[in-house]
Amino acid sequence: MTEKHVYHALRLTCSTCSFVFFLEPKVVTVVVVEHKSNLLLGRRNIDPGKGLWSFFSGYMERGEQVELAAIREVKEETNLDVHLENLIGVYSEHGNPHVVIAYRASVINYDVSDMVAQPDEVSELSFFAPETVPPLAFPTDADILRDWQRLQT
Repeated sequence: MTEKHVYHALRLTCSTCSFVFFLEPKVVTVVVVEHKSNLLLGRRNIDPGKGLWSFFSGYMERGEQVELAAIREVKEETNLDVHLENLIGVYSEHGNPHVVIAYRASVINYDVSDMVAQPDEVSELSFFAPETVPPLAFPTDADILRDWQRLQT
């Protein structure tokens, strides 16, 4: 393996056959869960951002449909079933290998007894009025909240 300038960037290439290895970005789904005008957040139980509040998020699996990945992440972290309402936005930063795709969702047949934090990832679940959302774990979360608020007007 060697690094060569290919297609205007330094890339890993096979020194025998010149195959170019393209490093793929990691796709992350984020879901803003709404119920009765409140937003459901999880307190992260893992780093990065351990102890801070965040929307529900996770990496897509290879070959997984984006919308199904978003629904799966909410189910894994909260035990709730959600319906995706609409796309909030797509976010990326220069130099960051993550592409974040954020959705707005509503809870299907909400029953408080169904809501269970997955302790491997989330230590606590709580609903917040939009104006009382605590500081969020990631800068992208703040961008998503801002864009979600714009969609409400």
